Amino acid sequence: MRRLIASILMALMVLAGGTAIAQSDDGKGAQEQAQQNDVVRASRSVVRVALIGTDSNGNAFFLGHGSGVVIADGYVLTNHHVIEPLQNMGGTMIMIVPSEGDEGFQGQVVDSDPRADLALITTRRGVVRPLPIFTGTPEPTARVAALGYPGNVDLAENLSVDDRVTPLAAVRTFGQLSGGRSRRDVDTLLHTAAIARGNSGGPLVDECGRVIGITSFGAITEGVDAEFGFAVSAREIIPFLRNESITPATTTDSCVPLAERERQAQEAEAEEQSLANRRLAESRQMYLVASVAMLVIGALLIGIGIVAFIYRARLKTKSIPGFVCMGLGLLLMIGSVVVFMQTPSLEDVADAEESET
Repeated sequence: MRRLIASILMALMVLAGGTAIAQSDDGKGAQEQAQQNDVVRASRSVVRVALIGTDSNGNAFFLGHGSGVVIADGYVLTNHHVIEPLQNMGGTMIMIVPSEGDEGFQGQVVDSDPRADLALITTRRGVVRPLPIFTGTPEPTARVAALGYPGNVDLAENLSVDDRVTPLAAVRTFGQLSGGRSRRDVDTLLHTAAIARGNSGGPLVDECGRVIGITSFGAITEGVDAEFGFAVSAREIIPFLRNESITPATTTDSCVPLAERERQAQEAEAEEQSLANRRLAESRQMYLVASVAMLVIGALLIGIGIVAFIYRARLKTKSIPGFVCMGLGLLLMIGSVVVFMQTPSLEDVADAEESET
């Protein structure tokens, strides 16, 4: 009997050892996702506000332009002084030219505020994504970007009139806030991002691409004096929009720069990978323990069944209990082999640890 039990155990252990296979790695693989800078993404919401006039013969001509930003679906925020010529001249129209696409769209002035130098224009909906407004208090020396269409760049690039009413990417210039000084009558932000004629009405954004102001004017400089710009702050923008029943997306969350967000995302991914590796190693241990336990219990049941079958006469029992024990034992041992085959291999664990490092 002992020889029979030993032979069965030996055969099952050889079978188990010979059928162990490495599980295929069904990892997600390297899925590279192109991440764009927040300011570049924000510039897609900037538009050129072109003023088009018509002569007595009905011929259209270019009067000038400013910049603007889509602040709600179908609504462009710009400066009052950008659209002011419309109030003094007849036969003029506004053309809203987005940074992307094939064409511009006609705009209509909803209202303007000469004091705050703000104007609201309605245009085609569903074309340009609105930008959120940061309504918190910017850091005194926060890094900022002025987005818009400076006229001197148009001249340097020798753009024709047709070019200026054709979708074109906005220009981005960077600087920082300079103490938050304001005009006496209007709450403005003082900054060092370079601006020029044509930038008027464009957004001043933080590193996260959120509007913190609307470019209004620049300081007059002489010689080598430093250049500064002024932007109408969100404290003026929000009441102006509310008066027109416009509710833009706003936030007071602190700006976490893209580089920091990427670092945090990498740390979170590494932590998640480490946790997955620990779970894989623990899973392997659990599978092995379960496989061994089933193997041992199955062997014991087979042994008990064999003893019960051999000594059924002496024990005054039928052969059924012995067969039942041997059957259950055999099933457990087969299950042990199946569980062992499902056990994560050492190669899987090693590969996971290598990917983590």
